[in-house]
Amino acid sequence: MSAGSKRSAQPQGGTSKKQHVSFKMREIKVPGANTTAADSASEKTTMVETTSYQVYDLADGRLGMRQEDGRVSVPQAAPSDWTRSREDETFPPEVAAIVGEYPVDTPEAEEHYIGPQASRKPRARPELRAAAKVQQWLPLREEFLDELLRYYGGEYPVESQEVECAECGTTESVIFRCADCATRRLHCQACILKKHSHLPLHSLEKWHSKHWEKTALRDLGLVFQLGHDGTPCANPSEKTRRVVIGDVTGIHEVQVKFCECLDEDDTFTHQWVQLLRHGWFPATTNRPATAFTFRMLNAFQELNWHLTALKRAGRCHDPKGAKATREGELGLDCPACPHPGKNIPEGWESAPKEIRWIYTLFLMIDANFRAKLKDHGFEDYELGSGWSYYVEYTKYKAHLSNMGVQNDTSSCSAEHKAIQNANLRREGYIASGVGAVLCARHAMVRKTAAGHLPNGEKYLIMDYLLFSTILGLALMLLISYDIACQWHKKLARRARDDLPPHIATDISEKEIRYAIPKKHIRVHGPKHSRFSLNFLRWVGRTYAEGIEAHWAHMNPVALSAKEMGPGMHREHMNDHWGAWNWQKTIGFASYLVMLLREADTMYAKQSAAHESLSATFSAENIEKWKTEIEVWQEDPTKAEDPYEEQRATATLKSARLSIAEEEAKEMAAGTLPPHDVTPGVFLQVGLEIEEQQRAIRTRDKNLSSTDNNLAATQEKRNTLKSRIETWQGLQDLHMPIVQQFRHTGDPAALAAVLESAQARQAAEAAAGANTASQIPARVSGLGTSPAPASATGPPPTATPRSSPSLHAPETPPILLDTTPAPAPQREDTRKAEDVPLWLPFNVSGTGQRTIGKVRTLFSKFQDKVRRAADRYRAARAALESLNKGGDWEVRFKVLRDADLRGPGREGDTGTSEGRFEVSWIWLVPRGPAMAQPDSSDADADLDPTEFLENMKVEWARSQARAERWGEERVLLLEEMRRVVEFFEWKALWWRAQVRRRAKASESPALQRGLSSYAEYQASVYERMASHCAHTWVPYFRQRGGDLPAWCAHFNVPEKKDKGRKRGGSSRGSMPSTVRAGTSASTAVPGEVSSDSGSESSDDSSGDQD
Repeated sequence: MSAGSKRSAQPQGGTSKKQHVSFKMREIKVPGANTTAADSASEKTTMVETTSYQVYDLADGRLGMRQEDGRVSVPQAAPSDWTRSREDETFPPEVAAIVGEYPVDTPEAEEHYIGPQASRKPRARPELRAAAKVQQWLPLREEFLDELLRYYGGEYPVESQEVECAECGTTESVIFRCADCATRRLHCQACILKKHSHLPLHSLEKWHSKHWEKTALRDLGLVFQLGHDGTPCANPSEKTRRVVIGDVTGIHEVQVKFCECLDEDDTFTHQWVQLLRHGWFPATTNRPATAFTFRMLNAFQELNWHLTALKRAGRCHDPKGAKATREGELGLDCPACPHPGKNIPEGWESAPKEIRWIYTLFLMIDANFRAKLKDHGFEDYELGSGWSYYVEYTKYKAHLSNMGVQNDTSSCSAEHKAIQNANLRREGYIASGVGAVLCARHAMVRKTAAGHLPNGEKYLIMDYLLFSTILGLALMLLISYDIACQWHKKLARRARDDLPPHIATDISEKEIRYAIPKKHIRVHGPKHSRFSLNFLRWVGRTYAEGIEAHWAHMNPVALSAKEMGPGMHREHMNDHWGAWNWQKTIGFASYLVMLLREADTMYAKQSAAHESLSATFSAENIEKWKTEIEVWQEDPTKAEDPYEEQRATATLKSARLSIAEEEAKEMAAGTLPPHDVTPGVFLQVGLEIEEQQRAIRTRDKNLSSTDNNLAATQEKRNTLKSRIETWQGLQDLHMPIVQQFRHTGDPAALAAVLESAQARQAAEAAAGANTASQIPARVSGLGTSPAPASATGPPPTATPRSSPSLHAPETPPILLDTTPAPAPQREDTRKAEDVPLWLPFNVSGTGQRTIGKVRTLFSKFQDKVRRAADRYRAARAALESLNKGGDWEVRFKVLRDADLRGPGREGDTGTSEGRFEVSWIWLVPRGPAMAQPDSSDADADLDPTEFLENMKVEWARSQARAERWGEERVLLLEEMRRVVEFFEWKALWWRAQVRRRAKASESPALQRGLSSYAEYQASVYERMASHCAHTWVPYFRQRGGDLPAWCAHFNVPEKKDKGRKRGGSSRGSMPSTVRAGTSASTAVPGEVSSDSGSESSDDSSGDQD
């Protein structure tokens, strides 16, 4: 970010050093702020909003910025007192040359004077602007240059040849100084060599009569003795060797002598060992002549990753040595996931299922086809294949060679690229991508869970990675995969029959559930609720999209790694995965408490919302719905989905059938139409004509003005005009009065007739003369009632009555059920929303052709939504003219553009399922009912069953939202306990390593190194456990209730928090009475209620998302 940026989030790695603060202001209208009598005699003030920007130095040298808002009362002043304008702000020529086009202000801070005349807003401290800083420094530029040259020349008059040596005091040949020492005093050659006898990597400078030149200690005759840590050697080698040493300060040439003394075993110490013991890593073990300092390798993270991983995994402490390392032993475990024998209690498997679910291992699977590997023909060697995150390559390669072509087809409505491209192979590449398994809750890479994909994302490849990482585990599993709906179908057979014997598994007795990540499930279509983490119970708020954030982190790594050899590629990826896991591990303290705070807040909010919704239904319906949901949760394949709205079944054909049946009843009763075209057909043709008019208007907006398009549109208009003229002939027969007003074109006269007719009908209804009221049939000009004798204006020449069917009370429902029912809007809205969601997952590339096709598809659905909305609004307006204030208005509300949204969104621009509020269009019953249940005036006409079915879906989703947040609270408390217990277990494990190589044959120095390193690692984990407890306990106290038993021994002192209100909910309001830290060994079934048993990273939308 440039220094002129006005706003950004401060990323991790930034410091708290404040560089400068700038303000922007705008006026706030505060009643009475400057209208009092006292103000008339004093200086008037105005309340303004201030926005301050704090700029921070980031670790990578860039600037980050944080915004803070506030309010302040400021005196009103003349525009000139606030600030000068950009035109008035000038710089000296030398400053202008430096600043150039650098903006003094951004568009956000345009001139806004709070008063009668506009001017630039003020700055609280204008001297902190970047341009002002440059201007302040400019007068010192000459001094900076002088100081740089003075530093080069030095403080001593070396040119006079009268300077004394800083050590011996001689004045002869005092011409040397060190560029790396803390002081720059001058020395003679003998003293500079003596002073640097133990500092062979310092760089010297030598005075050459008029200037300083770089020189090396080796050129002055320094020979560095190895083998005795700086002390004299009794048996030095007769010959010396030039060794090139790479260091953070540069490349140095050092003349060395090796030690030829015998060690404790009466053998010579190898030369490469002597270099290592001095902190120089040799480039070879055969007569090494090149080495690199440990500090250089540490600085560039290149200190042989293999040896570092072995050391950090405790393999040096094993008497069997590194060769006994087991697969996955160098990888880092996720401390928040369940690990039997480490952080979950014994006997957990015997706990009731209402408790046992908290010990579920959540996993997510995915492949990344950007992590390719080119085939350059390199032959390299991988150290410790399978010891970290990649699977063991020899076994994996044998499995790949035995696989055939995948012939599985998808029965899902979504397009699964993983299935379509399962047999894809890229020429010139060893691997087309990488597959991996991560823990779904925390996005940490699992051990032995990654592998190259030679030719696509085949089921058997992903099966191998999954069962390789869960081999031997007896935990409950929930596996998230973006194609889980297809992948899981034959998994049991493949795991038993098609995997190699060393990982073949019978999963028939395992408790395994399958899910689809939250962002991916939206494109899978209907009948997928049983894979939704929003509706599955006992999953909390698991997002399962963290693997995508992980791929985004690894893609830059994969970009450079694709040019490596296969072995180096795997080691390189393993190294970065280890760093990824470690960063996750040290971040649990702040991450988990942040999630718990959010879960407490959202659980209280969603629980209250669900209780309010439940209060609107009878207890009988609530119990019935709970039973249906419980049955579905037990086996979703054998029960009706309570979370999915049933598709609309009413169509235009069914509406025509309804009209025909009504006309048949009229004919049976003796009511005959005046001619062959029945009123129902007449109305239907009119509605169809209106729809064609809307379609032509939409076509006009989207087509370009070419001759061909204009001709086609005009032809459609001509056809429609002819049809309208034919329909108007029928209108004259059914509604004879309309003909007179159509020719006169006077809408006021027609309105007067309608009002008189309505008044007459009201009078007749009051007198009981006409129980079946004559409703004026005026729908988009479809008809009218005959004018009464008292109507203003000349009476019509003929006043025959309209067809009786056009006045029937059943007509308004038919109009809305036929034309604007929300079902088409709902389906089109859902499709229109899914198009942009489908794009990033199924479209590769951003070219004009690719994007253009998607935009065309999206526009078509958007047009359908707009046409359906227009159709609804037109018909509703007609109904309002026919029967304003009727019961139908409860069902058919005013449709706003904001109501045209999907039933549930988790996208980047919408609200997640966990925070969703449903639009009314998804709650409208689609039967003949015109009002909601319990309406005393319309009970006979209602279809409460259909209404309740619609509401059951929304009620079930509301309950799911509350339950998932409740489960999240329980799960987070359990994960906090597991993290602390895992750290404490790891500390004990490290201390146990000290005694593994406690043999008399080992040298004291090695024993000292083994014990001190083990103790160091143990202290690291102990400090992390203590840090977690000290971070979490204050919030536990803020929530109320007893502290978890597992954190009592940390003795975290209470702190008085005066600045923050005590928030959160009490222990009694938790969704489960499980105490924080309670496990299966300490809890009994009565301690856990069923409330909690009935959800990466993304993005982040609100489901963590």
